[in-house]
Amino acid sequence: MWGLMMTILLTLYGWMCLYIGRKGWKLFGKPASRFGRSLFVSAFILLVLPFPLAELGEDILPDRAVSWLTIWGGHSMIMLLYLCLLLLLIDVIGWIDRRLRFIPSAVSKHPLMPFLLAVAVILLTMGTVAYGSWNAQHPVTQKYEIAIDKNSDLEQLRIAMVSDIHYGPIVNAARLEQLRKMIDQIRPDLVLVAGDLTDSSLPPHEAEKLASLLGKIQAPYGTFAVPGNHDHDLRRPDSRLMQALEKENIHVLKDTHILIKNRFYLIGRDDPNRRREPARKDLNDLMKGIDRSKPLILLDHQPIELDKAKSCGIDLQLSGHTHNGQIFPANLITRQVYEMDWGLLKKEAYHLIVSCGFGTWGPPLRIGNHPEVVQIDMTFQ
Repeated sequence: MWGLMMTILLTLYGWMCLYIGRKGWKLFGKPASRFGRSLFVSAFILLVLPFPLAELGEDILPDRAVSWLTIWGGHSMIMLLYLCLLLLLIDVIGWIDRRLRFIPSAVSKHPLMPFLLAVAVILLTMGTVAYGSWNAQHPVTQKYEIAIDKNSDLEQLRIAMVSDIHYGPIVNAARLEQLRKMIDQIRPDLVLVAGDLTDSSLPPHEAEKLASLLGKIQAPYGTFAVPGNHDHDLRRPDSRLMQALEKENIHVLKDTHILIKNRFYLIGRDDPNRRREPARKDLNDLMKGIDRSKPLILLDHQPIELDKAKSCGIDLQLSGHTHNGQIFPANLITRQVYEMDWGLLKKEAYHLIVSCGFGTWGPPLRIGNHPEVVQIDMTFQ
């Protein structure tokens, strides 16, 4: 399945490159001198090749080379995407104008118009991608207030929730220190990590570094996490990361629940990896023995099976996974795939909060949303 998806992606990527290359050659390459043509070809190769080289050379090239190709390839791929979309838009407007003649001929027929449009498209694309790179490294605190209609000896519970950190070559120790400072400013009673703590499997020294960094985050009720679809090291109880997290008193909940200080339940679900046997437990089975008169908090990486959570009496579900698309216009897709891809959803007594995440996957960019740490203030009635 992954091979098919990669084949489709690379085919679309090749079509985009061909479309942009032909447009660019017609405007910049063909009329230029030999040096100008060589410059255009060199720039185009630097723009086009890093992404496929990073994907196809992951197991062949040195790690440092793959890391740099991944970073540059992510930026260049999104630049090509936006160049393609803007050029398509210009072509569509031109096609409509040839039939309706709504653009003054003094503008549409001006000899400098193609060059000026090309410069505008390039500047707009570069500016958007530069903003996306900056934005991805400047997370915000997203705040919610939730009122739960249950008796509790707690007046308020403040939760700091973070999802989709994707710790790895891009979201590194410096970014984790930024996360720690943000959570410290929230002063939470409870810290929850809603999956995709890592980007992929970690070497032993990186696993211990990650656990040590997270161990510096302190909260009276502790820190808990659930696995996400990228958390390969959290699938094995004997992995170095699992051992390091337990040493730092960070508890990974996989299809289990815990009663915290006899005040509220925290239910952690395993990620529904469809290739794994056995599948994760049904939520009804997972909740056997739970006193449903107490507040019930569900931590589930993906915002799915919402009606089941509601019928089981869950008061608050916390999820991530969607990234809110991460890069426009992908949010238009996640909005159709999930009932709620970002924000707060309330259905009677059931509440769902979906975070767009702290880190990035693939291109280290965020366009159309902000990376975030979520602060939830729960009150009880």
